Amino acid sequence: MKIYDEGTEPLHEILRAAGADQGATLLVPDLQRPYVWSPSQVTLLVDSLLRGWPFGTLLLWKVLKNDLASIPSRPFWRVADRTGEFDDAQVSRSNPPAEFRMVLDGQQRLQSLLLAFGGDGWGFRLLDHEWSTVLDAERPRGRNAKRHWSLGHLCLDVRAFRDRVKEGGGVANVDFRDVLSWVVQSPDGGRSTLKRPANYKHPLASALDDENKGRFVRLSRLWDLASTQSGLFERYFREKLKPVLESHEVPQDIISDVLEPLAELVVTLVAIKTSKVSYLQLAPFDANVFTPDLYNDAIVNIFTRLNTAGRALTRQEITFAWIKTGWVASETGNRTAGQCFEELNDALAAEGVSIDIDALVGSVSAVWSVLHRDGALLTATDLLRGEKVRPMAQDLVKSWDTVASNAVEGAKLVDDRGFRFGTHYRSLNVLTLLLVWRLLGRQWLGSHQLSVTAKDSFEKSLDASFGNNCDRWILMSQWSGRWGKSTDKAFADYVKDLAADWSKISSLPSPDDVIDVLNTRMATWINALQGESSKYIDDLSALTRDRVHDYFLPLWLWHRLDECRWKASALSLRESKRGDLSFDVDHVVAVKLWETLHDGTTPTDTKDDQAASVDDLSTTMNALGNCCLLEKSFNIAKGAESLDAFLKRVHEFKVGKLNIDEWTRDLGLNATLVNPTGKSEKEVRVLVEARTAAMKTELKEYLAGTRQRADM
Repeated sequence: MKIYDEGTEPLHEILRAAGADQGATLLVPDLQRPYVWSPSQVTLLVDSLLRGWPFGTLLLWKVLKNDLASIPSRPFWRVADRTGEFDDAQVSRSNPPAEFRMVLDGQQRLQSLLLAFGGDGWGFRLLDHEWSTVLDAERPRGRNAKRHWSLGHLCLDVRAFRDRVKEGGGVANVDFRDVLSWVVQSPDGGRSTLKRPANYKHPLASALDDENKGRFVRLSRLWDLASTQSGLFERYFREKLKPVLESHEVPQDIISDVLEPLAELVVTLVAIKTSKVSYLQLAPFDANVFTPDLYNDAIVNIFTRLNTAGRALTRQEITFAWIKTGWVASETGNRTAGQCFEELNDALAAEGVSIDIDALVGSVSAVWSVLHRDGALLTATDLLRGEKVRPMAQDLVKSWDTVASNAVEGAKLVDDRGFRFGTHYRSLNVLTLLLVWRLLGRQWLGSHQLSVTAKDSFEKSLDASFGNNCDRWILMSQWSGRWGKSTDKAFADYVKDLAADWSKISSLPSPDDVIDVLNTRMATWINALQGESSKYIDDLSALTRDRVHDYFLPLWLWHRLDECRWKASALSLRESKRGDLSFDVDHVVAVKLWETLHDGTTPTDTKDDQAASVDDLSTTMNALGNCCLLEKSFNIAKGAESLDAFLKRVHEFKVGKLNIDEWTRDLGLNATLVNPTGKSEKEVRVLVEARTAAMKTELKEYLAGTRQRADM
């Protein structure tokens, strides 16, 4: 079933539809990423067109007037503002015609041509230090250097144009990147008004400065001059050009030199304006052809599969477009949705959770599904249904302060317990569910009037419950393999559980009952992970030295399960004043040291008839019981010395701050493991395997809830 038609249209008509003063009928769906091209890319595109190179195909979407309100969209920008100080000036929408069109692919190119050719009010407003990067100019200096901005318009440098025409022997040989310049043209509003030092280096030239009088002509003036009326020749354009150049105070000698080549340039612009641009155009919804589900699914898949600048549009970007469209800034301290999400993202990063906006939108969407959709996560077919997605923004603004503060507070509690996103856990689902679980208590508190003491008691009980469950949830949800192939289904099931709990909690009058529901939920989740997590610990092994990093998280926990052990292992050890400290898994008995044991088998001898025993020995060498997780400036595994020999060179032991026998005993290390010299391989293996078994027993006791962390 074909959902699109093919067509062509003159470029000037497409640009008129996108930037007409009387109102635009060609819009940008907010589902698209923002405009990101730089001024240099705009210049390069114009140069390509002037050379006669192709513009490329567009992908458009025809939308009926009645459907427009359900699709978040915006007009093109008149000013691409990157300073953050202004509301970007947009083209006005047309009074609704029967049909609008949306640009699904080609936004960057069309917006760029509008900024170049649109008119006197079109251009880029960038911070000066960004202009200096774009133009490869000297960076401005001074107290306010990073706050100054300039508004640039694309102009033809007629002096440079004259010189390049003479050098190249004609317009056809001109590289227009050398003669097109971004220039300040506005006497008011062209530059920031903050005080500048006398020697301030402006990255953009100003057409208003005395030395630049008569030098720059706006490219849009030449574009406007390029009439598409048939039968016009260069002579006609020469006559039209002369008063334009004179109005720009171009000296007569330069006018004489450039009038003819400029007329030739305008003829080229006429050819560009009338050139046919090819496009594919998606058909509007027709109930006689499509079902709503089929049509919406097709459109969303086109969005999500469409590759723009090397990446596909995500569902989160589409969701965020809906959020931004329906956001009521007055309910969030006059902060837009973009500002609120950016602030929350920065606050989470400060607590060790560095994620992108897409990931944050996904997490917030899950929050909304729990509180307002009975746990039903958004699907692809929901994303073009205004009645399903539009309420998200309306619901979020009402509870944004609670949602945001809960996320930051919860992330801090996790960080305070030593868990770092990307190091101790990599699935954002783990944290999202934990934070939403806590949010249910915060939401309940926000809708119930409690005395000061009762409120304080509830908050402390909530955080105590969070602390009691946080660690096991983070660790066990990973060790159980919960976030494997069925991640989406598992996450959806958990969200449904939380929504069911919220349905109960929202009607409960007692704070204690709320805590009971939350504790029951977390106990149910954790108990369901018990068997798989314990099996993970039972099976935990590494065959080669480079795989012992797999023990990082189990060792991180094990070191914290005994007070003396934690006190000993928490100290940083430095062999000398030189060398950087690193926090990693290391061996107790070095791999090469095993080779010196009097009845040992060389693990590197792969031709040995006892290959099976070699593998068995390698497993013991790299077993959990032969490893520790320490912060130190030395690596035992790479040498052939005993741990005892290493420790005697370590500063803390040399000066008597630590005692080797006591320190190793606290880490559960037998004296033979500390110095196996003269011992048999069998003796050492027995001790490593016994230590491995003891460590795994402690870890499983923790999983079962019979052992607690000693470091908190």
